[in-house]
Amino acid sequence: MPIYYYRAADAAGKVIAGNVESRDERAVVQHLHEGGLIPLSISMEEPTARTWKSFMPGRRRISREELIHFTNELAVLLQAGLPLDRSLKILRDITKRPGLKTALDQVVRDVQAGKSLSEALSRHRAFSPFYLSLVEAGEVGGFLDIALERLGDYLKAVGEFRHHLLTSLIYPIVLAGVGGLSIILMLLWVVPRFELFFKEMGQSLFWSTRMLLALSTAFRSYWWVGALGAALAAGLIYRYFQTPKGRLFLDRWRLKAPLFGDLTQSVAAAFFAKTLGTLLKSGVPLVVALEVVTTSVSNRFLAGSLSTVVEDVKQGQSLSGLLRKSAMFPELFLEMIAVGEETGQLADMLLKASDSLENEARTKVRRLLALLEPVLILSMALVVAFVIVSLLLPILNLYEISL
Repeated sequence: MPIYYYRAADAAGKVIAGNVESRDERAVVQHLHEGGLIPLSISMEEPTARTWKSFMPGRRRISREELIHFTNELAVLLQAGLPLDRSLKILRDITKRPGLKTALDQVVRDVQAGKSLSEALSRHRAFSPFYLSLVEAGEVGGFLDIALERLGDYLKAVGEFRHHLLTSLIYPIVLAGVGGLSIILMLLWVVPRFELFFKEMGQSLFWSTRMLLALSTAFRSYWWVGALGAALAAGLIYRYFQTPKGRLFLDRWRLKAPLFGDLTQSVAAAFFAKTLGTLLKSGVPLVVALEVVTTSVSNRFLAGSLSTVVEDVKQGQSLSGLLRKSAMFPELFLEMIAVGEETGQLADMLLKASDSLENEARTKVRRLLALLEPVLILSMALVVAFVIVSLLLPILNLYEISL
């Protein structure tokens, strides 16, 4: 039978780590419950020792993975019947991350001083307005453990979706980098060797060969000018995009850009639907949920459009109609929202719409990559072919003259 490694807490709050042979994970949970232990984590992978990165100073930021683990483990402890302050103490004591440990230490003190969990978490930047609103809704409604469980599922789903989008771009980036580096190496080392040979030939060269030699000479002699110009241009562009006007322009371009615009809109709509649906499912009122979603949207152009939606919803207008006026969301998404409003199941329809939009975004990414990869390969092949033909034409011409 396989060996499972676990971390569990006893009735006194002491954390115990160990391993046990069992047929499956469910049997491990039953074994721990029979021993009076509350399982915190169960895995078939043996815990590894801390690496040198764990001891580096200044690592105080709470990562998304740490936030997901904290949320899920806190939900497990609360569902097991442990009080909130003891659950927080357990998680503080078992964490090895200095940033999370410091934050939990302060949260424990605030909770013991009489503050609610949402108030205690609001003092730390790692917990977004969406996170705090969902925790507050769970506290007010008396279902904090369920709210935390939904919150953990949401964070995990969003993290996996973003990871899929980022990893899909690795191959095109590597392909473009390798191709660009190959061209630079040819201009620096290959072309200059042929240049000496052409000078010894003493014959007139084709226009493409002359252009290639001039480009190689300019690149070798004035590369620092190009590097300085590129750095200066990058700095000016970066500073412009850090201004409110620049950020608004960039976010609007992302939504309207050819090829990428539809994908950006699908991703933004998926996050909007999942966030709003999760809030509504947890009992947050629609107006409050929309305000939270508006502050959580990273695209400022889209957030500006949604700010007017919040005010109109307060006046009793239909959410689907207002979103349709913004022209920022796919038609299927708007129809599903309209159905949810008519049937009184807006939260469920939003979550279903988010799943549909995520699948659509993944399909668009695959299509975009299917188009982008051959375009990159063809472009690099054409450039390399131009270099090779430009270098071979004078040699072939010399061969014909000798005949």
